[in-house]
Amino acid sequence: MNISRKKRQFFIAFIDLIILVASVYLSLWIRDWQIPSVVRFSRHISYFVPIIAVWIICLYTAGFYSLEIPHIGYRAISLIAIIALICTLLGFAFFYLNLRARVVPKTILVIYSFIVSVLIIVWRWIYYGITLNFATNTNIAFVGINDTVIELLKSIRNFSYMSYKALFIYTETQYEYKMDEIPIINEPDSFINEIKNNKIQMIIMTNKENLSATTQNILFELLQSHIHFINLPDFYEIIMRRIPIDAINENWLLTSMDLRGKKMYRIFKQSADAVMALILLLLSFFFWPFIMLSIKIESPGPAFFRQERVGYLGRLFTVIKFRTMRVENNTNEPAARGDSRVTRVGRFLRKTRLDEIPQFLNIIRSDMSFIGPRPERPELIEKLEREVPFYRQRLLVKPGLSGWDQVSGEYHSPSREDTYKKLQYDLYYIKNMSFFLDVSIFFKTLVTIIKMDGV
Repeated sequence: MNISRKKRQFFIAFIDLIILVASVYLSLWIRDWQIPSVVRFSRHISYFVPIIAVWIICLYTAGFYSLEIPHIGYRAISLIAIIALICTLLGFAFFYLNLRARVVPKTILVIYSFIVSVLIIVWRWIYYGITLNFATNTNIAFVGINDTVIELLKSIRNFSYMSYKALFIYTETQYEYKMDEIPIINEPDSFINEIKNNKIQMIIMTNKENLSATTQNILFELLQSHIHFINLPDFYEIIMRRIPIDAINENWLLTSMDLRGKKMYRIFKQSADAVMALILLLLSFFFWPFIMLSIKIESPGPAFFRQERVGYLGRLFTVIKFRTMRVENNTNEPAARGDSRVTRVGRFLRKTRLDEIPQFLNIIRSDMSFIGPRPERPELIEKLEREVPFYRQRLLVKPGLSGWDQVSGEYHSPSREDTYKKLQYDLYYIKNMSFFLDVSIFFKTLVTIIKMDGV
């Protein structure tokens, strides 16, 4: 049976946690050259809890729970070495700053980092060796074919963690699609034979193909064989972690967006946003004069950039940022990668996301959230509402400093094609909004800042 992405991630994290806890015991054993007593282990493990948490956070931030790429080889070893160094230094700082600490295990901490590094590298090597070579695939077939199906099939080949194996496509209509190694079947008899011969376990329905009575009867009979049926949008969401706009309709959207069930979380989120924004605003205020001076020295004009944006349920507000572009000859068109209007100081501010610090004020005023879809200009939204289906629905939540689209690892230009993809990510976030998804986006944003991948 196929194991979902989230379950696999939790399984990997759980084993990591076991390693991190067990390594405390092993470190004491090696340090003393004798089996540690329960009292000694209990005393040390209580102090190692924050260090264990930092290890988990660093592993997550470095992408060790992202399943698309196996973390083995030289790159994984170098990343683990960097994480070990960071966690060791933070561990020293914690023990020396914690005046109430009864123990300051300097040697044990070094031994601990070494043991954890070795065990996690070995554990990842074993895990990926098993999953890539011996994992059981779920045999799947598609009923109906369109561009979304083609996109999915290409992605399944690259996403080994999902363990899905697409064996054929059945459609009653003649299409000119050409799929390498995946046959397209048009005859009902052949459809039945392929299902039996290949032991199909799951069938994905496109929902937009009018099926004949013969095909419908075949599909209903397959229920007796315990074959699992899933519609294309839901399967696409599992694989791609975004919503396929071309494969959904109004009914799907109305029945899938459970905003009432998220009401309590939205209240909590708004309160947490305001408190966190106020704290960060006070902590960052010391740097404001230096940033403002650097902006004005390189380029004449105001230090701040203000622009009207569309917020929650279409309400207008004025967003405020540090200015990153030249004022002269600026048409105020959306910025593109490598935009010549961006100053040198502005490029640094964008890459580090420091230009967005003043938006803490927008969060305190409840115009924005830390996590949510990107806020857009009114004229742009008016244009995109006419061109892109369901674009207005991205306003069902507050816009954010960062969002699921911004941490997707892709650069999206203002083009119509990229707008489609951005909306797919935004709708996924609205549908699946939760504390854990927001935490995930937060740490992915930290990675973007560290890597200076901002545009």
